[in-house]
Amino acid sequence: MSVVVLLRFKRPIDREGIKGVLEVKVYKVPEEQVPHGFKYSLQFAKWTGNGWDSNFLRYDNFCGHTDHKHIKGQRFPYKFTDVDALIRDFNADARELLGFELIPWESD
Repeated sequence: MSVVVLLRFKRPIDREGIKGVLEVKVYKVPEEQVPHGFKYSLQFAKWTGNGWDSNFLRYDNFCGHTDHKHIKGQRFPYKFTDVDALIRDFNADARELLGFELIPWESD
């Protein structure tokens, strides 16, 4: 099996006085690479006025790391179950931190 791109986009966010960049990458990969078969990086880099805070909100398992998330610079474990839950969880953290969701998403 080869790598399949499921989601990949990058867009600026300027809403309710909050500026940043949202970048989403989700790939289906062979289970030899990752046991659950998905590599992902969902990141909201917030503009602080002095630079970019790339660890403001990020979920990822890239670069050989296990599933985890970053919230305001702190790293926490994350239990990946499926892509729908990943996006729901990311949006829930975005709602708590920013007051709004970042990724429009309707699961099946």
